[in-house]
Amino acid sequence: MAGVTFDDHLLALGRQVVARLAVRGISQADAEDAVGTAFERIYQLLPELTLTNLDGWFYRVALNAYLDAWRHRRKEALGAAVPAAAAPPPAQFATLIAPLNARDREILALKYYYGFSYQEIASALTLKPETVKKQLQRARARLRPYLEDDHDGP
Repeated sequence: MAGVTFDDHLLALGRQVVARLAVRGISQADAEDAVGTAFERIYQLLPELTLTNLDGWFYRVALNAYLDAWRHRRKEALGAAVPAAAAPPPAQFATLIAPLNARDREILALKYYYGFSYQEIASALTLKPETVKKQLQRARARLRPYLEDDHDGP
């Protein structure tokens, strides 16, 4: 970096990373936002930062910033997809799942009240579809004793 200031190097690096992200199919605006986040991170770490592998680190921070923003937008879009008519669960459903913890109630409501698919739930909760299936299975198992108590009747 002889003859080039640190700031000049960072600006050039920012342009390179925007171009690299664009090659990955990321829009110009999203790439610039991600690079802006990487710049913020660099300036936060400036006193401790060394130039060793700065370029690779900068690219990775920018890519991670883009992915975080993308996940956030997806989660908001899924939240907006919940039908308005289904806003509060009916009292009977809420009473049925009330003995469970909040996570179990949430995943059961998404599946059985709102009718989301495993993939939609996975996207909304940033989980893998297989994890959603396992969590639903466990939530149903924890709910089963409460259902059996109700049906043991006279």
